[in-house]
Amino acid sequence: MSRSGSKKKRKREDLNILSGSTRSRRKGIEIDTENMEQRADSVDYISQLPDHIIHQIIGRLRCNKDTARTCILSKRWRDIWTSFSSLVFDQRKIIGQLSGLKTSSEGQTRIQRNMEIGLIWQNNIKELDLAMPLDLHKGYSLPQCVFAARTITASRVNGCKLGPCNDLNLSNLQKLCLGKLRVNEQMIENMIRACPLLEDFRLIYATGLKVFKVSNLPKLKRIDLHTCSELKEVNLQAPNLETFWYVVVKYRSYKIDLSTCNALKSLTLEDATLKDESFQNHLSCFPALEKLVLTKCNFLKNITISSYKLKTLILRECKQLEEADIISPNLLSFEYKGEKMPFTSLNPSSLKEAKLYFKPSGQGEPRLRNEDNHTPWFARLQGFLDKFDYSRGLKLVVRSDKNIVIYERPKGIFLPQVYDLKLDVVKSSVNLEDLLDYILRTWRPLTLSSLSTSRSRLPKLVCKKLITREKDPSCCTYNASGNKCWRHLLDNVETENLVNGKSKSEWIAWLRSSKSKFKINCFRLSWKHSKHVSQGLKG
Repeated sequence: MSRSGSKKKRKREDLNILSGSTRSRRKGIEIDTENMEQRADSVDYISQLPDHIIHQIIGRLRCNKDTARTCILSKRWRDIWTSFSSLVFDQRKIIGQLSGLKTSSEGQTRIQRNMEIGLIWQNNIKELDLAMPLDLHKGYSLPQCVFAARTITASRVNGCKLGPCNDLNLSNLQKLCLGKLRVNEQMIENMIRACPLLEDFRLIYATGLKVFKVSNLPKLKRIDLHTCSELKEVNLQAPNLETFWYVVVKYRSYKIDLSTCNALKSLTLEDATLKDESFQNHLSCFPALEKLVLTKCNFLKNITISSYKLKTLILRECKQLEEADIISPNLLSFEYKGEKMPFTSLNPSSLKEAKLYFKPSGQGEPRLRNEDNHTPWFARLQGFLDKFDYSRGLKLVVRSDKNIVIYERPKGIFLPQVYDLKLDVVKSSVNLEDLLDYILRTWRPLTLSSLSTSRSRLPKLVCKKLITREKDPSCCTYNASGNKCWRHLLDNVETENLVNGKSKSEWIAWLRSSKSKFKINCFRLSWKHSKHVSQGLKG
């Protein structure tokens, strides 16, 4: 039988399964297979899908070209595709025409009028996302009609000039994001007064504002203030606020009052001037806090984080932090990034996931340390990892540069002493196959090793993924060339002999020195279109 003939046969069998007309296995029952195949071939199941299901399928396609290709499936798909309501306009296609207008006052007027007419014409729009290119934003003033659209529920304005904001009517606005523009206290006050239903307010890279005050917004749930360079004071009278994200310009002093925000559940602070006492005062105001993120708070040294309801804690690059006394019995997720280990008091037995990234302070290349395994810092880290409850199905991923080791059932963990050690304790709900796909897609390692018991399916799964993979995978046939999965980027895989191999790589030498009772499998990988392909591992 020819190859094409076998494909047609398989196609008919698949259709038979879908139609529920499979051949009966009981003796004495005969089925007219010829008529059955004709009936199955005549039914176009994909065109019988409801309109809203087809819209969802089209909406989930990443590439616009793939979306357009759906119109060839059938006449009904073509009709539905033309009525698809999500439109994407790429400003890069018209930027050449607009750039010729920016030096002309007449051109600026044309741009402004076109925008006004377009907005007015769409009387009942509910969401507005307006971002002007950087080379045009200085000359473009946002039409006043934007702030008089009663039907708008969400608005994001980026890179425009705002008027005085005197006559506003945004009675249904729930989400407002303003970015890369100039505002003052009066404009913010007018906006707040005109938006009684506002739930989410974000101000990003704004200038001109020195004092930010909010009150009389009972539905307000979230406020973000990111890098507002002139801001000196923040005063929030928002008893129902649940999320506050504050990013401060480096080493700029300010005053902040969150004392009435007792319902706060998520607090993110990136503040190089925040000191221990101020932090403790803030934290005492939030008994319902569930998520705390501290990033680049370089003046913090010794803090206590005591919260019964805290579930997620993230500490990133707080350079002077010596000790964080963490008393949170219901903590489920913990992330740390830095040079030290200032969380020795934390008991990780209840954690479901963790990320520990230790990065060097210098700019040198990461190399293995020739230190004793029982140096105090390293011993504390080993002890911390041993306290996780791995019986619940947790996995451990150890990374350094482009080298990765997967522990399926961590026990008797041994770690490489490297400057850039990264540890991921992966929650039990992530299965091994999904974990492997994530590692290969995200990090593209040069060596991938697994440590597992003799009964584990991990070694076979790794071999199946890497060694016995298809040479020309068909998984991304309709994806654009720049949107292929890792299978198309992987060039070659070799099995590393840890017993008699001749590799002089320090990482391989560390694996060989392991006294673990687990079975170790190691693979070398090379990738297409990557600087690592030609270089490979040194040695």
